[in-house]
Amino acid sequence: MDEAAKESGSPEIGRLILALAKAFHWAGLYGSDHPVLAKRVGETHAALLACLASEPGGELLLGIARDKVLYRDTFLGAGQDLVVRLTESLYLRQVATLGFGPEVRPEELISLFRYLHVSQGTAAPPPPEEFLRREGIRGIRLSPYNYKEMLSRTLVEQQEQQPDARMREDELWRILLTSDLADDQESESKLLQEIVEYPELFTAILSRARAADGRKAPSASAPPGEALSSEVLRRILQRTGMLVKNLPEDRKREILAALASGSAPGGGEAEEGDHPVDILMTRSLTAEFSDDEFLDIFATILRIEGKAGDRIRKTFEILAADRNAGGTLAAKAGERLRESRKAKAYYDLKTWETIEKLLLARSESTYLGSDHSRFLETITAARKPYADRLWKGTAVDPSLLAFLNSEEMRRRTTLIQLELLAAEREDGEFFDILEEVRKVLPNLVSRKEILLLLTVLRRLGEIQRESPEARRAAIQDIVQGTDFGQIADLALSGDTPREAKECIPDLLSSFAEAATRQVLDRLLTEPDAANRRALLRLAARLGPPGVPEMIERLSHPKWYFVRNLCILLGEAGDRRALSGLLRAASHSDLRVRREALQAIGKLGAQEAVPSLGKTLLQESFFSSVKEDQLRIDAASALYRIGGTEAVAFLHRGKGSRREAVRRHCEELLRSADRVP
Repeated sequence: MDEAAKESGSPEIGRLILALAKAFHWAGLYGSDHPVLAKRVGETHAALLACLASEPGGELLLGIARDKVLYRDTFLGAGQDLVVRLTESLYLRQVATLGFGPEVRPEELISLFRYLHVSQGTAAPPPPEEFLRREGIRGIRLSPYNYKEMLSRTLVEQQEQQPDARMREDELWRILLTSDLADDQESESKLLQEIVEYPELFTAILSRARAADGRKAPSASAPPGEALSSEVLRRILQRTGMLVKNLPEDRKREILAALASGSAPGGGEAEEGDHPVDILMTRSLTAEFSDDEFLDIFATILRIEGKAGDRIRKTFEILAADRNAGGTLAAKAGERLRESRKAKAYYDLKTWETIEKLLLARSESTYLGSDHSRFLETITAARKPYADRLWKGTAVDPSLLAFLNSEEMRRRTTLIQLELLAAEREDGEFFDILEEVRKVLPNLVSRKEILLLLTVLRRLGEIQRESPEARRAAIQDIVQGTDFGQIADLALSGDTPREAKECIPDLLSSFAEAATRQVLDRLLTEPDAANRRALLRLAARLGPPGVPEMIERLSHPKWYFVRNLCILLGEAGDRRALSGLLRAASHSDLRVRREALQAIGKLGAQEAVPSLGKTLLQESFFSSVKEDQLRIDAASALYRIGGTEAVAFLHRGKGSRREAVRRHCEELLRSADRVP
């Protein structure tokens, strides 16, 4: 390989491999559905597309060794722990070559990371090829074949496919220009089958259509004077639309991406998306669509990247505004937005938020509002020189500056929305205001305004208690959807203001029922010991409302997590945890058993005395020091519980053969005698 190409290609590929390894690591820490992972994967996906643009055929192949990656004839990532974790996971799944195509999507990368993590704990995971087929992933290749063999085979296939593509295009043009598609059903079916199987042919079709419109010359491959009529184009697109709406999402996206590329102008210049052929194309494609089907294809269009995607998206916006004359399309988009929020589907949520904003932005009231805004901007610009002179000569009241501060205005706006929410009697207006409040909460977390967030959530709780069932459920969904895991991260961050850190324990304890699951997830996945101790102190503030979730997780396979749960249950002091702690007292790990016994003592439950007494008196002839410590913990728990039966067990413990146990029981009994 040429040395210059080697030096220019390897750094970008090396950074891409490290980005993939980091995203794989984050998928294990946060889980595949976490918004943090979605953001990271989106950045990695953008870098991947940039690398694919410079690869032959638009496909990137990487060889997988156990501890490094082979790109062409260069090994990358050797000695980097994150890269080694990724390559070892692929290597154990018998993946020798990892490939990416231009159709790869962020969701497919997340699915790949989820598969690699889940299969690590599975005795017989599905083969990589079966996983890709089952998930419908077309942009990723996981092959057991040798990397250099796959690379050579791919280059040969690309060279062989070029003449075939030219022959298919010529045959397609022959059908379009010589057949009467209205009467020739066989030719029409063949044409549609070719379009669905080879979406890139749409580019040639639309090139001829633009030539027929007189706005663009025919393509070089077309014989002079031949152009596709609008009637033929309308019929083909209408029939294609009926086929596309029933295709899987990935195939639908391929066809629409080819359609978008074909509609782009040839000179690379940007246009506004209102070319007559573009309007004809989208109107014909969606002529037979219902509103729901139109929204589905609009959502797919939004996921197409690049200038071509921007162009066809603008055309779809025009048609969407026409369909939304009575507000029906915006209402359906709002319903899907709420469904995505309940399902916590991050990508779908962003898609439907965008569609809803686009529909509302094209409403008549919005246009009037934008005209008024431009008028105010013009007036402000005209008055600016005078205002500057006035500002220099006038002393400003500090209290007025504080009142007009952007953060203060934002805080007051939020509080006013809460009061309007509490006073609203109409359900429609209530849910609209509630939606505005919901949108504020993530921003409060990201800006670290924890005190205001606590105020908002407490006020929502007060409104919830006074509301009917339907409203209570909607408010509960908002509280449950708050990212308490990120709030716990803020408590660990050195950049969080001291006032915000002081509010975090109160916030978590006030909404422990909703926060417990997320805080425990962070405690489980946190790799740093100091951070785990800080999270443990935070979780201890959750109190009795978090006890049911903690009890449910006592069967977790990680011993250190179960030990931490025992500590938290002991601090909570809720007797509902007794049965779970008694089971934990029989755990295979002695460290878990010790914490369980100490937690039982803190509960002070007389029902636990027989079990503790059995542990105290159970001794083998060759018991270890660790087992002696376990019996000492049982004696301490009996002392804390107290009562006649517990004291009787301590007296029997004085007869133990082990000196440490015997002396501890004697000391406990003397302490009990000294207590008045």
